[in-house]
Amino acid sequence: LVAAGNFAGDTDTAALLTVFMLSSFAGYKAVWGVAPALHSPLMAETNAISGMTAVGGLALILADPSTNEIPDLALGLGALATAVSAVNIVGGFKVTTKMLDLFRRPDDPEESYELYAL
Repeated sequence: LVAAGNFAGDTDTAALLTVFMLSSFAGYKAVWGVAPALHSPLMAETNAISGMTAVGGLALILADPSTNEIPDLALGLGALATAVSAVNIVGGFKVTTKMLDLFRRPDDPEESYELYAL
């Protein structure tokens, strides 16, 4: 945190970096401290949190620069948060699909996921 404070040019950027680092540390500790039996519900929760993070990152990226002065570092962190959240969301859906396939019987009908696009 001290290095982030020295790296940041102003107090707003230092505050953003501080929140980002502390939330990253708290998330890491929360995920690795969970019993293996609770990993599936935890994945559902992290996908929901990733959805909120992706929306927040997109809101930051798409903010009108004429009305708000947004530091370049904040825009970069917003883009990074959006990208990492997208990877987590897609991975969560892939893991969920594989878990549901474990319960599929051989005589179950084929899924037609392309019909959802209609």
